[in-house]
Amino acid sequence: MPGHFTFYCNKIEGDIAYFDETESKHVIQVLRYSVGDEISFTDGAGTCYEGAILKGNKQGFEARINSRVAVEKPTDLTICVSILKSGDRMEWAVEKCTELGVNTIVFFQSQNGERGKVNLARMQKVAVSAMKQSHGAWMPEIIQCGWNEVLKLGQDETRYMGYCGELEKVGVSAVDLPATVMIGPEGDFSVAEMTEAINLGWKPLDLGKHILRTETAMVAIAAALRLR
Repeated sequence: MPGHFTFYCNKIEGDIAYFDETESKHVIQVLRYSVGDEISFTDGAGTCYEGAILKGNKQGFEARINSRVAVEKPTDLTICVSILKSGDRMEWAVEKCTELGVNTIVFFQSQNGERGKVNLARMQKVAVSAMKQSHGAWMPEIIQCGWNEVLKLGQDETRYMGYCGELEKVGVSAVDLPATVMIGPEGDFSVAEMTEAINLGWKPLDLGKHILRTETAMVAIAAALRLR
């Protein structure tokens, strides 16, 4: 038997879990699990399962559920980030934020950032892999929206913007969850964007003395708020 892994199943009916081709390749072909072997898996919506493989092939497999445990959802943490030019860097950030238990990841377009669409299907695959690797039970919601939409997210008292400019800022230690944190592009938010956001209740956030790359800032704030 291989070592302990957590797998992902998005189709459960009664006491039977149905795994798709992607998971089947991992479980049956790569790890060499076989009928009767016990497995651990999650639905990504807060439940962890223990079960045993009933049948399967490279197109998919089925498992009988022997037990299930509900996992409490982490206190809401939403991280909004300006779209980056590098898809690899966005994938890395999604991976690490998933491992750290970020609930929602929002990609948006800003004045000094990149334009275009994010490959959300690819980001979801990265998040699934990270959730499995970290033995998590909650998949983050990953969305893309425009500047006007992102400004409406969260509540006034829990909305923060990582900012490099010369404004009075809130320290990370003063941030309580639930919270929504917005990270700008490497050219930072424009003055117009900061003015508009502050007028709507967003608070400038101090992320330290060093200038962080966008994806580093995402992971830094997630770690700071989740691991304290």
